[in-house]
Amino acid sequence: MSEVMAVPEYQRFIPSTMVACATLLVYDHLCTFDQEVALVWSSNPLQRGSIFFIVNRYLPYVDTLMSLNLHVVSLYDPQSCLRQNIVLAWFIVSGIILSETILMLRTAALWGRRRIIVIILCCSSGLTFIPAIIITALELQSLEYIPSPHPQLPGCHLGHASPIIIISYILLALSETTVGILTAIQAYRSLRYSHYDSPWIKQMYKDGLLYYVLVLAVSIANVLVAALAPRPLANWLATPQRVIHSVLCNKVLLQILRQRTRASTVGTESSLTISAFGIAHSPSTTITQDQEASSGRTVVDQ
Repeated sequence: MSEVMAVPEYQRFIPSTMVACATLLVYDHLCTFDQEVALVWSSNPLQRGSIFFIVNRYLPYVDTLMSLNLHVVSLYDPQSCLRQNIVLAWFIVSGIILSETILMLRTAALWGRRRIIVIILCCSSGLTFIPAIIITALELQSLEYIPSPHPQLPGCHLGHASPIIIISYILLALSETTVGILTAIQAYRSLRYSHYDSPWIKQMYKDGLLYYVLVLAVSIANVLVAALAPRPLANWLATPQRVIHSVLCNKVLLQILRQRTRASTVGTESSLTISAFGIAHSPSTTITQDQEASSGRTVVDQ
């Protein structure tokens, strides 16, 4: 017992965090499964929005279960830990890029796909995703795993990791800030100049800003952990960040799919334009420069 007590307390953070992530993932799935059935599987699961939802919903189970297995269940030798964590890291990176892409597409749609906004978002994604992939590859080359400090302590144990991953987290935070600022500006423009009352659009803006605050908080926490925490905790919050991105993007997509379904039942003349990723304005609608984000005549992109 005294040997176990000698284990640093932070060594217990990672397994408990992985369990919490898996619990959140399953809980959110149970809470929204009825909506998934009604809006995805009972509709057209091959539409773009539905495909994005399915991939974003189910892919996190793969890397979260891998994290659980590597940090909670099994005892692995250092080389096995390294090989499997490399696979896990690329799953996490791919998932976060997918979720960020969904949020960017939604932001572009909120702006009616204006050229300047699309250019800003493309530059932001390029300056975030490409360096993040390169930095992740460099960081993975620096990983060194050590044998478990105690036979009773399962899972993989990181001995060394390069702090270069901090740059990826900073770039991700800047990208999320870009999305948040664009959403806030368009929310102000729409709600300030709109002559239409669209409660669901107001909810889209409200949720978008809330989601921005949450994902930014996790990104900042990742930067602080990578910079200040003991080296074994360098990637402690990678899986939580992945899961939170997935859960929040699922809510965005369900909201869009729900409105698409409603719009399809009332026709295209009075419904709001819904694309696979968000709102897009009808070409036939006349909008002034100050009101360009706020028209109520739209069509459904099926």
